[in-house]
Amino acid sequence: YGRSERTAPPNQWKAVATRDGGCRFPGCDRPPRWCHAHHLTHWTKGGCTDLDNLALLCGHHHRLIHDGGWHAKLLPDLTLEVTAPDGRVRTSQPAGLEPPRLL
Repeated sequence: YGRSERTAPPNQWKAVATRDGGCRFPGCDRPPRWCHAHHLTHWTKGGCTDLDNLALLCGHHHRLIHDGGWHAKLLPDLTLEVTAPDGRVRTSQPAGLEPPRLL
C-alpha cells in the first residue's frame, strides 16, 4: 500500500499476522489478536505500509519501541532485530513461517 494507507488494511494485517504468528519482540508470546502492525520506519518519517516495513508487536512492546528508546528492524531473512537502549541486540524469527533453508 506504500504511502496510500497509514494503517494496515485488514487483508494486509492478516498477511503480517500469518507471517509473524504473534508479537515479534524477542521472548514475547502474545497472539496476533493482541498485536498491532508496527511500522519499522515510522509513517511520519516516510515509512511505507508494506509487508517489509511491518512487524506485529503487542501493545506493551509497541509502546516500548515508540517511547522506550528501543529500535527494531526487519532483516532480509525475516529476522527481527531489536536493539535495546544500552546497545544489546536480540532477535526473533517469524513464528508463522519456517526460516529460509540454505542450499
